Amino acid sequence: NYAAYSDYAPLPNGDSVEVLNFVYPQSLNTAKNQTKKVLQYIHLYSKLFGNYPFAKEKYGHAQFGWGGGMEHQTMSFMTNFSNSLQAHELAHQWFGNKVSCATWQDAWLSEGFATYLTGLTNEFLGVPVLWQSWKQSNLSAVTGQNGGSVFVTDTNDINRIFDGRLTYQKGALVLHTLRWKVGDSCFFKGVRNYLNDPKLAYKNAHTADLQHHLEKESGTDLTEFFKDWYYGQGHP
Repeated sequence: NYAAYSDYAPLPNGDSVEVLNFVYPQSLNTAKNQTKKVLQYIHLYSKLFGNYPFAKEKYGHAQFGWGGGMEHQTMSFMTNFSNSLQAHELAHQWFGNKVSCATWQDAWLSEGFATYLTGLTNEFLGVPVLWQSWKQSNLSAVTGQNGGSVFVTDTNDINRIFDGRLTYQKGALVLHTLRWKVGDSCFFKGVRNYLNDPKLAYKNAHTADLQHHLEKESGTDLTEFFKDWYYGQGHP
């Protein structure tokens, strides 16, 4: 018993993409206001990482009665329309749906990126205090416990694969540290090259593929970095 409505998100190349929303009738007025935010996020992510990967079809939301969200290709299932949930599930259209992780050991290639892009909406579209609080809250959560690598050591353990502290939050902070290490230009260009690599785009990738593109673009050997921060446990 959905009510449906569409908005249109502008893309940096001048085109637009339909955003089709299916929401509970009693949520319609609230949802219409809240989902406007995703139009900005589509434009931002397209600017940073290349055009929305399924622009010839659509993007959209379907409200459902479970917890959190699920990033089905072109149609995310949403329990609510908070800014952070919209930003996270949309990010998966690039990281998870355009390029999927080749193994569960590489789950951070989906969840770490989606968590980081949620932070980037605060950096580029929010106010400085939101960006600072996002970084501090994730840093506190990650360093509040000892041990644990971003690399998933036991892929039979679902809770470990989707560990919020390690796969999501530490994964996001590792990306932010990589950005600092290689510089903004090389980071964003390297990630775009990773997403557009014909061997990876609309296919699967390993962490080594991301490392390769960042190394190639920056001219920096990241072997030690990934040994410490991706495979290594804990923090200094």
